[in-house]
Amino acid sequence: MFDFAYVNNMPDYNVKNISSLKTRIKIFDKIIVVVWVGLIVLIYFDIGWAVAILLAAQLVLYIIRSRMKKDLNQKEILAKMVEERTTDLRQERDKVMQESKELSDALDALAKAQDELVRKEKMATVGNLTSGLVDRILNPINYINNFSGLTLSTVQELRDDLAEVRGSIPEDKYADILESLSIIETNLNKINDHGCNTVRMVKAMEELIKSRHGNVTMTDLRSICKVNVDLARKHFAKEIEINGIDLRLIVPDSPVTAEVSIEEMNKVMYHLLSNSIYAIGKKIQKENFSPQITVRVIPLPGERTEISVRDNGTGIEDTIKSRIFEPFFTTKPTSEAAGTGLYLCREMILNHRGNIDVESRLGEYTEFRITIPNSQTQQNDKDE
Repeated sequence: MFDFAYVNNMPDYNVKNISSLKTRIKIFDKIIVVVWVGLIVLIYFDIGWAVAILLAAQLVLYIIRSRMKKDLNQKEILAKMVEERTTDLRQERDKVMQESKELSDALDALAKAQDELVRKEKMATVGNLTSGLVDRILNPINYINNFSGLTLSTVQELRDDLAEVRGSIPEDKYADILESLSIIETNLNKINDHGCNTVRMVKAMEELIKSRHGNVTMTDLRSICKVNVDLARKHFAKEIEINGIDLRLIVPDSPVTAEVSIEEMNKVMYHLLSNSIYAIGKKIQKENFSPQITVRVIPLPGERTEISVRDNGTGIEDTIKSRIFEPFFTTKPTSEAAGTGLYLCREMILNHRGNIDVESRLGEYTEFRITIPNSQTQQNDKDE
């Protein structure tokens, strides 16, 4: 295993020893100078015995200094070798770390590619199973709906005919016939309602298996959001007026362009805005508040853009937050929704190499945040 701490600390010990040794040599040099001065003074005063002692001491000093210099030279050579080796090791360390980072990035990219492949394989499997069932289910359901509608018309005709001959029928018998017709009418209405719900579910299944490889176009995301906010104001004009919803659009002054499928992004925005209006409608039935929906376009670092849709409606329970993107999961009645809207939103955003996540607090707010790369081509290159 590569010891990074050892590489970082290798030269420190040698540098300290060399510095200490140089200091001692300087001290010896000063002592030698002092001894030479002493010798000159003693020679001047002709003190022979003292001169002899100082000469002996000076010789010892020279010998010690010579050995110290030799030791210093060896240490400097060793320190240089260690420093060179340490530099090599540090370069190898940097190379290993860089390769490790590249490997980690490659593994992350591989994991994302595998997830994408699994997702597409699941969709292909579901598509193969569903495509053969859609027509086989829709055809008999359409017959059921059509004939239930025709039979309801027949029931009404029977009521009219019965009213014409009422005088010739005993009163109790007439009441029994009317009750039977009411029961038949109620049952036919239930059959028709459930038939329509089934058609809605099958149509939703058909929508799930559609190919979603639309052409991407460099588009100003501000325009997409503005168009969808305007459409929501028209399509949900009644709900917005009755509930007093403040629908806001907040965008930058300058264009925010990205490569997107306009059709798919329109569908995503429609689903999110319709969900927000529904959540506000449910909350306003229980309490008075100032309903508000805010759509934002936010440029992000790294050539990415965030689109946020926030409402102060009912919010989402923590227990179901992890399931809202599952197909056919919905908190709405089956007569109102099939439970595929948010699932399709996620699939379409994933097709854009983006992400969609939700932040919510029950009874307070819900915010969906979409993050997409500005360039699909550059993102594909990064993934590869």
